[in-house]
Amino acid sequence: MLRLLVAALLAANLLFWAWHHTPLPQALGASSAEAGREPERLQRQVHPEAIQLLAPSPAGVRPIGAAPLRASASGVADGLELAAAGAAASASGRASPLSAPLCLEAGPLNDNAVNAAARELAQAGVPAGGWVDMRRELPGRWIVYMGRFAERDALQRKAEELQRLGLAASELKAPADLAPGLALGEFGAQADAQARLDRLQARGVRTARVVQLPSPGVEHRLRVDRVDAAVAEKLAALSGQGGATRWQACGS
Repeated sequence: MLRLLVAALLAANLLFWAWHHTPLPQALGASSAEAGREPERLQRQVHPEAIQLLAPSPAGVRPIGAAPLRASASGVADGLELAAAGAAASASGRASPLSAPLCLEAGPLNDNAVNAAARELAQAGVPAGGWVDMRRELPGRWIVYMGRFAERDALQRKAEELQRLGLAASELKAPADLAPGLALGEFGAQADAQARLDRLQARGVRTARVVQLPSPGVEHRLRVDRVDAAVAEKLAALSGQGGATRWQACGS
């Protein structure tokens, strides 16, 4: 069995070699794997003598079909010019980063501080109409209040009574019409203060009430939208000399 297998493989190899050997397929009238190689390919050329080499076209003579290519080359040149101009502008912008106007702001400030900041702007050369004052009315505050106590001993006794009930209270020293008194909580909304009072009354506190504190006033924020680097340096120098205003980039 093994001899037959070896003989079959040997016969297959001999047949494969004979088929790929050029003379045998040609003798049988068939093509071989070598048929696509030289020199047979040269022999299959059709009128090779008709091929001619032409010299380059003289200037001013446009070869057939060259118009689209010339138009494309012109378009590429225009694009390169635009790209070069954009790169030059970008490089110019990077060369002088401080030439662009800056935006500075300061705040929040109270009424006294905003006046000092306005003086700093004038000293730095910013005209009166070159900055804006963004004002915001601060919301009022409500407290759960006990008092006003005529004597400090009375305030101390009430504070000890609240402590025995497990309730925290802080001494109120302003405004004058409410001091001395006790605050059992401070809130931004009247409804929250009333809810706190209801809970305290459920625990036996009878003399407390909700009181609105005076509004803390107005909050200011100054903004200068367009200043150059020289003005920004002057404002920084004024702040470094003990100025109360801290100037910073807008949105920071």
